[in-house]
Amino acid sequence: MGSDWLPFGILRRPHGTKGEIFLYPYGGVQAKEPASPDRVRLTGGGQTREIRLASCRIVREGYLVRFDGIEDRDEIGALTGLEVWLPRRSFAALASAEFYVEDIVGCDAFGLDGKRIGRVTATFWNGAQDVMTVVGEDGGERLFPVVAEYVLSFDGERRCLTVDPHE
Repeated sequence: MGSDWLPFGILRRPHGTKGEIFLYPYGGVQAKEPASPDRVRLTGGGQTREIRLASCRIVREGYLVRFDGIEDRDEIGALTGLEVWLPRRSFAALASAEFYVEDIVGCDAFGLDGKRIGRVTATFWNGAQDVMTVVGEDGGERLFPVVAEYVLSFDGERRCLTVDPHE
């Protein structure tokens, strides 16, 4: 599949004075803590940096995390807005019909009639669900929610998916 790293969430506001920050996971609060990776990747502002996760605990809206070497509110506050990526191995194994949204980028999208709609060029989180951008041969963009009602099948080996465009 794609990258060895997968996007997990966004760092929000600092918490307390000892270097903790709120991590809001994509898709809302997870049922349990993610497997503790040795390192996480922080991205934003055109930069990427790997850092060791010192602690992670569940709170009402997500997680409170601390990173090695960051021990005060000002330092951790500078990370607000960065995206947190975790190693793929940190996530639970997927069932046969499941896939990571990150893995559909670059796939060909086909309609119910088997005709090619275009290629998935990007995905984004709209606050309620993931959305994929599909660019057709004519250069036009179409947006589709990445939910079971629209994405009917995914073939990671062939790098394609079937979409019900609801037209």
